[in-house]
Amino acid sequence: QVEYYQYKANEPNVAVDIDRYHVGTDIYMPDNTNGTPFHNETFQAGVLYEDNKIISTSLFFRYNAVNDHIEVKENIAAEDTESQILIKDPTVYVKIANDLLIYNKASEGYFQILILGNNFKLYKKLTKKYYPPRLAKSSFEKEVLATFKDEAIYFIVTKNEEFYEIPATKNKRENFFASKKIELKKFIEKSELDLNEEKDLIRVFRYFDSFEDINLK
Repeated sequence: QVEYYQYKANEPNVAVDIDRYHVGTDIYMPDNTNGTPFHNETFQAGVLYEDNKIISTSLFFRYNAVNDHIEVKENIAAEDTESQILIKDPTVYVKIANDLLIYNKASEGYFQILILGNNFKLYKKLTKKYYPPRLAKSSFEKEVLATFKDEAIYFIVTKNEEFYEIPATKNKRENFFASKKIELKKFIEKSELDLNEEKDLIRVFRYFDSFEDINLK
């Protein structure tokens, strides 16, 4: 029988011990932080796949964006300390709610598939920016809790699994689609799109992907 997940004790470099958060040498209780290392704080029902075949529909998952691993429970009522870690294998992937997460071996990380286009795929890397706490140095200053802030990085992926990171700023994103820059600029202006918004970025990607003579180089 194939083992799709293992206990955390067997997983190296696990940064979250359920009852507290580890970031480097710092340890913080969840009540003493803003935000969370998890994409979905609570375990959610999901579907486990292998090679496009459904393996299980009775498991519960949550994605740890800080450590880039997926935690698994067989019983939603079980303690979090009983959760296990999904094996990191490109052929094994999960759907948590509406998010399809796959593991890419070359990049050594999980990505959310946003769009499977005709020529390209649009991936999203879910990350967490960590800000350490700031202690008050005087009675005039306020203590600032340790904070986890959501950050997303988008990639266009070719049929050969080549990854091209989409720039973070609006102007650079427009230049990123250089081979169809004129057409895209007209489309963006006509549709009143904001490339800093994910839903609008998806619309631009779909339009870009609809052309036959396109490239990213």
